[in-house]
Amino acid sequence: MFKIFLKIILAFLLGGVWYYIDQSNLVAIAVVLAIFVFLILVVKPIKFQSPKKREEFIQKMREKRERLMAIELKQKEEIERARKLNRLKREQHMEMHRENFNSKFKE
Repeated sequence: MFKIFLKIILAFLLGGVWYYIDQSNLVAIAVVLAIFVFLILVVKPIKFQSPKKREEFIQKMREKRERLMAIELKQKEEIERARKLNRLKREQHMEMHRENFNSKFKE
């Protein structure tokens, strides 16, 4: 929190110095400069990532993708199994109705 406060003070101090030095006395330029400096101070620079960490991250992503694909495959298999089961139940139900229908007309 204290670091951010110091960054804000530094940014607006630079904006104030620009306003003091600039002969046109445009407040907008000083404010934009202060905001720009603040954003530069707040943004974290890109850090070097060791190849070992990068490979570990890539391996984790591969494993995650493989797990998701395995889960998706299991879901597809379960859906197909449920469809086959429903189809068999319908066929048994239809066969039972056929037998009942045929037995009524044989009598």
